[in-house]
Amino acid sequence: MEENKELTREEQLELEEQAINTLISLGAKFSVPLKLTPKKVPWWIKTWNKLFPKYTRFYRDSRIPKDWDVSLEEIPDAIQQRMEKTYMRHFVIKPLYLGTIDMIRKESIEIEYNEGKIQENPIEESKRLFRYSQRLARILAIAVLNCSEVADPLYKKVKPLQQFFFTHLTVAKMERLCSTITVMRNSGGFTNSIRLILSSSETEPKANLVE
Repeated sequence: MEENKELTREEQLELEEQAINTLISLGAKFSVPLKLTPKKVPWWIKTWNKLFPKYTRFYRDSRIPKDWDVSLEEIPDAIQQRMEKTYMRHFVIKPLYLGTIDMIRKESIEIEYNEGKIQENPIEESKRLFRYSQRLARILAIAVLNCSEVADPLYKKVKPLQQFFFTHLTVAKMERLCSTITVMRNSGGFTNSIRLILSSSETEPKANLVE
């Protein structure tokens, strides 16, 4: 059996690029717990399913909109130190369209960020940056919806999803999702597209041959 040899820097970069391309092509799934205490399945549904197993009925909590992708899962509760059943709403960030990326760019340039000030006074500057919480939630909503209509600032689906993320996401979760959006934007691929189109346009045409 051959010993595992250490990868070269070039091989590591190639593997990282393959992983990024896989993520971009498949999309990134994530889930957010709802602030709802799960209800028990009504007794009559349990009885029905027991008597008629071929005609199973499924219970759906009426408090949850029908167009939400939600499942009931068990997650660890740090306070109770046990597993608790929780409603989880599921999302997918798919490969971003150019229009979506441009909308995210427009939202991002409205954020005033100064690395020097953060180094000088990290606590106070961090407090100031929290005023962009709604804008970060909006950027995430735009990325999740990922359709050309989000270019319209009044697009009716952005605001409710933005509010959902604003009221349900922690800072740690938002940080991971912003990192995912950065990958899905594929800035390196876009930069390479610019490089390719410029290199082709700058090619000088050959002189006409004279017979």
